[in-house]
Amino acid sequence: MPSRAAFVAILVAVVLWGLAPVATRYLVLTADPLGVLGIRFLLCSLCYLPVLPWLRLGDVRWNRGTLGLLAACGIIGVVGYNVPMTLGIRDVHAGFAGILLSTEPLWIALLSVVVLRQRLTAPLAWGLAVAFTGVVTLSVGNGLTVSTSMFGGAALVLLGAFMWGAYSVAVGPLVRRYGALRVSAVTMWIGTVPLLAICLPGMLSTSLGTTGWVVLFLYGLGPNLVGMLLWNYGLSRVPGPQAGLLLNLYPVVSVTGGVTLLGEPLTMTTLVGGLVVLVGLLLSQDNRVSRALVPRRRSPGQARPADAPPQC
Repeated sequence: MPSRAAFVAILVAVVLWGLAPVATRYLVLTADPLGVLGIRFLLCSLCYLPVLPWLRLGDVRWNRGTLGLLAACGIIGVVGYNVPMTLGIRDVHAGFAGILLSTEPLWIALLSVVVLRQRLTAPLAWGLAVAFTGVVTLSVGNGLTVSTSMFGGAALVLLGAFMWGAYSVAVGPLVRRYGALRVSAVTMWIGTVPLLAICLPGMLSTSLGTTGWVVLFLYGLGPNLVGMLLWNYGLSRVPGPQAGLLLNLYPVVSVTGGVTLLGEPLTMTTLVGGLVVLVGLLLSQDNRVSRALVPRRRSPGQARPADAPPQC
């Protein structure tokens, strides 16, 4: 029977991830968005250095294909996800962004069908349709039809969610072969290099107050390091379907954090649209995305793709 500590660990990880859009929204409204992003990932990448001796990178035989896939995952997961999400969240509320980011499991499932040739089943098709309806409801209700900036912001956040889905599908084989900690550290370092090149001008001009620096420091350590460690600990003791259900709390935490910490309005349209998105997620997953997907062909030794948790 799974321990209570494991469930608590997963719940805390989901709360940390759900608060990530709130922290991002607060920071980008007070400082240069790319500057804040660059400082955060510089901090995150440095935090992986103490575990370098245990990674034993020199003992791994990296072939050209593996290095290319690692580089692609690092750029997609760090730059491809975080840059559009950070720029987009300037123009949408944190709660709205959290709901849009909660579509990540749908992108993972859809890309698994397209890239990994898994079968598109009725639960996934219905889930995609219902979740898309929820996104449209949110968009119209939040004025996206008359506000170009909000439309662009929502599109950028959705692009970030799609990029994280692409990262999650691509990184699965690497994690299974080389381990989660080693792949996480290497992709973080690879992706941070081009990110710093993009963000360097903003980093040099970033000016934050005491509260801003505290939020940035906690944001850098919380979701990326503490959240991931708690999630992995919980998954080692809690069955995947049960842990996956807790991911649906992600947008609930984002909306609650936006309302209570940032004073964002809570409209009926936000509640209805968010509920529709959650229903779509539950329909598509059938308690888990992987259960709504049936492989066309799978060799006896081939594992299913890892269902990666949300990124911050």
